[in-house]
Amino acid sequence: MYLNSTAFGIDVSVTEALAADIDATVEELAEAAMAAADAVADWGKSQLRADTAPALGDRVSKAWRSRVFPRRGASLTPTISWWSNAPHIIRAFSEGVTLRSESGFWLAIPTENAPQAGRSFGTSGRLRRARKHAITEAERRFGKLRYVAIPGRKLALLVADRVRMGGGKKPRYRSATDAARRRGDFENGVVMFVLVPQVRIPKRIDPDSVADAIGREGLTRFARAFEEITSRRFG
Repeated sequence: MYLNSTAFGIDVSVTEALAADIDATVEELAEAAMAAADAVADWGKSQLRADTAPALGDRVSKAWRSRVFPRRGASLTPTISWWSNAPHIIRAFSEGVTLRSESGFWLAIPTENAPQAGRSFGTSGRLRRARKHAITEAERRFGKLRYVAIPGRKLALLVADRVRMGGGKKPRYRSATDAARRRGDFENGVVMFVLVPQVRIPKRIDPDSVADAIGREGLTRFARAFEEITSRRFG
């Protein structure tokens, strides 16, 4: 706005004040967007873990992670990423897959008698390495496992001989000592692994439906945050 006369002149810039107000509003909106993104990231991660834990246990469920980008500063359009540190397990149990041996005819499934080490998929989700490690650990503890074919069925067993159940709070099988063997205090044919040509893993988790819920929750939280700021600033 400009007033002019022979005596004086006044120059008032309203655009500069408006621009400053808009900049402040954009900055506040960006900070609100980042806060909403952080909240949605945590909420989504908890939902993914809740979907996974009943089917696959706490260890696999806690492999879910989340991160908000940008890592520094604020943005009106933050990006949220969720991923699992056990991707092979998540993919197998969310899609339903048929597992086959990658080396040889048989797929080895450990029983409750097998050593705990290597029995799980592991946080890497590499099934083949976990199975191999389990058999290696069992033979380290019990000696060479004995192969037992089941007549008329596509099924076989790997069993341990001359083993005995130990004591303690968590009793486990262990190789019988020489003294126990002399007394005959041992078992033969304890099943450590069941061998099958393949096994079907059913779909037990549904991260896609969780992703849909996260999307809806994210839209709600972002809209609420923006509405509060614009309503307060512009009425």
